[in-house]
Amino acid sequence: MNERERLAKIIESENLTAKQFAAEIGVSAGTISNILGGRNNASTDILVRILNRFRTISADWLILGTGTMYRPNGGVTQSSLFGDMRPLDASTGSDGAAEGIQQIQTAAPGRSITTPAAPQPAPKQISRIIIYYTDGTYEER
Repeated sequence: MNERERLAKIIESENLTAKQFAAEIGVSAGTISNILGGRNNASTDILVRILNRFRTISADWLILGTGTMYRPNGGVTQSSLFGDMRPLDASTGSDGAAEGIQQIQTAAPGRSITTPAAPQPAPKQISRIIIYYTDGTYEER
């Protein structure tokens, strides 16, 4: 299935007309018509707009034609061309890695390695203050 066919499948699955689909992603109906007609290929901007509007569509499927059309679990887990990522915490926008928490990596079956969190830098202290006057002189404290 080529990119044009995948785009048509999204439009059909979402029960939209090409004109409605164009409005949903914020492009002209002519742009979608040209892609569906085979005159143009979808630009990266178009693909990003589709993925931003239809969050459950798999990026791998849309761009590469691999995998399934929809993300597993209805798009709860982020998936990208760069591999699966941890789910986002909707309340904080964080991927779950909090500062100061130790991460455990599996080295071999039954063994694990504990990596301590990065040390926090010492608080900054004022070392000097320079006051500049309008007459061109200055004073250092």
